[in-house]
Order: sequence, then C-alpha cells, then structure tokens
Amino acid sequence: MLTEYFGSLSKTVYHYYSSLNQKYLIVLTASILLILMVFLFPFKINFQSQPLSINPNIHKIRSPFSRTLAFIRMNMQRLERIQVLENYRPFFIDLHYSIPHYTNITNYTIDGWISGGEPYKVVADTMQILLNNYSMVEGVLYFHFDAWINPFQFDRMNFDSIWLAGQLSTYICGGNTVGSKWIYWTNDSLRSVQNAKRTISKEYPNRFITDENIMCGGWADIYYIPRRFFSDFIVLSNVFKKSGSFHEIGIPTMFNMIDLTHRPTPFHTVITHLEDCWGGCCAYGAGITEIKKKRCGHKMDLANGQITNTLIEFLKSESSYLNHITPNKSNNQSIWINYMWDMFKPK
Repeated sequence: MLTEYFGSLSKTVYHYYSSLNQKYLIVLTASILLILMVFLFPFKINFQSQPLSINPNIHKIRSPFSRTLAFIRMNMQRLERIQVLENYRPFFIDLHYSIPHYTNITNYTIDGWISGGEPYKVVADTMQILLNNYSMVEGVLYFHFDAWINPFQFDRMNFDSIWLAGQLSTYICGGNTVGSKWIYWTNDSLRSVQNAKRTISKEYPNRFITDENIMCGGWADIYYIPRRFFSDFIVLSNVFKKSGSFHEIGIPTMFNMIDLTHRPTPFHTVITHLEDCWGGCCAYGAGITEIKKKRCGHKMDLANGQITNTLIEFLKSESSYLNHITPNKSNNQSIWINYMWDMFKPK
C-alpha cells in the first residue's frame, strides 16, 4: 500500500507541475506575440490622453556658433564693410571687430589693434576678457573681414578641437632644412619663433611639449579655438609677440605646441583642418559659385556688388530658419539641404 501511495503522490505532483509549465508556456508565447505585433505591425498604441507638447527651448533651431564669439579682423579701416558683416550677428553669441586705430581700448566687442603681423596678441587679450567675465562663450572663431563663413555647414564640427583653414598639405612643419620658397619662411622669421620656443621652455618647463627646432607655417586667416585652450594660447601669444613672430608662422607653431601637449594619444590630434575651405592667405577672386558652395574661404572682393549681395543673400536666407520651432530636434544639416535646393532649383 505504501508503494501505491507514493506512486499516486508522484503522479499528482507530475500533473501539477505539467499544468504549471503549460501556463508559463502560454504566458511566454503570448508575451512574444505581443512584442512582435507592436514592432512589426504598422500601428501605434497611444498611452497619452494629451498630445505631445514641444519644448521651445529644446526644439528651437540654433546656429552651430550660438556659443561662439566671432572675431572679425581688418588690417585697415573699412568701416563701410561693417553693415555687410553685421549679417553674421544672428549666428554668433556676439561679434568682435578688430579695426586699426578705431579705438584705444580692447573689450568684449571691439579693439583698435594696429599691427597686421601679430594680430594673435589681441585675440589672446580678448580671450582673457572672456575667461574673466564671459563664461557663456565657449570658443572664438577668427576670420578676416574679406573671408566668408557659411554657418550651418559647421553643424557637425567638433567644437572642442582647434580648426585651421586649408589642406593639411599646405602647412609646413620643420626647420631651416625644409627649404620652402614661401616668402615669409626666412631665417629671420624662423629665428624669432625659435627664440619664442626657447623662452617657453625656460619659463614654462613642464607646461608644453616643444622642440625649439620645429617651426610651422601656413594659412592663418580663419581659425577656431575652443575655450579649453584659451589659457595656453594666451601664454604662448604673449611670448611669441615679444619675439616678433609673424602670425602665419606663429599661429601654426603655437597650435602645434598645444596639439602635442594635449592630444590624447600620439596618433590623435586636437587640430581639425578645414580642407574644403576655398583659397588661401593670398588667393584673390572668389566668385559667386565658390561663395555659395564652399562653407568658408578667403578672399572675396566686397567692393564687388554681386559678391556682396551673394554673401548677404545666403546669410539672410539661413538666418530666417533660426529660432523656428520644429516637432523634432533641430537638424541643421537638413536646413542646409533645403537652403541649397531653394538657391539652385530651376527657376
């Protein structure tokens, strides 16, 4: 009888767990089918009784340079150009004009720096003002008044890196043995940079990675510096200015020193070269096509009415998108595509 009792008990337990497993299997199967239906079939389950609200502070279309100060340099007084350049204002946190003899002060928005050979010094002075008083400014974009910037085309840029306009191949880094035919690559110019680097090594022995025999040169009419490198640029600019370093050798050399000091690995630079920028330091004759299609370049002739109108037209067209509310997060690249279509679509 004991055998029969345990046999009956084991059957009861078996049937109980079999029934339990079947229930779990049914629940699991139903769950899988529900998930498949939600993801594979074209309908939505709306769990909200109210329509989705749009936060205008999140979904406003902003310029990529909304936290950047534009530093616009003139090597002579061309005050009549300011009216044209003011069309950049909607894209930047503010504009700073650097105009020789215009004023005796340097502040957030103006300076009267005279020398065309070392304008980096007044850029550094402005950076010091930003560090002291303007925490909302995250970077400085320097460009000559006769260069152009197409703001929305910088939407995907890394704003924590330094930018230099022009192809990497156009920049020289080396010493006297490089043998460049560039007019400013002379013994006197190289010696002034060499003296500056010696001073840096002596006064700041542990701050920068540097080799006094390596000098760099290249285009310096458009460049960007993020706030995290302001302090380094200020220190270097003060020393390079005292040595009389010409800006198209001084700036690339200073950037090279900052890069070697801060790059995360020997193979990952903190400098981005804007290789699609048109022209160079001394290139003339940018036409309407270049200004429309290239996101940056130098030089354009603002005395030419067609060139001036082209610049004003595309800046006003792009600025018309700013602060519009969109149902999704703003996509400035899509805005640029729409703008290009409006400009080049068949009439």
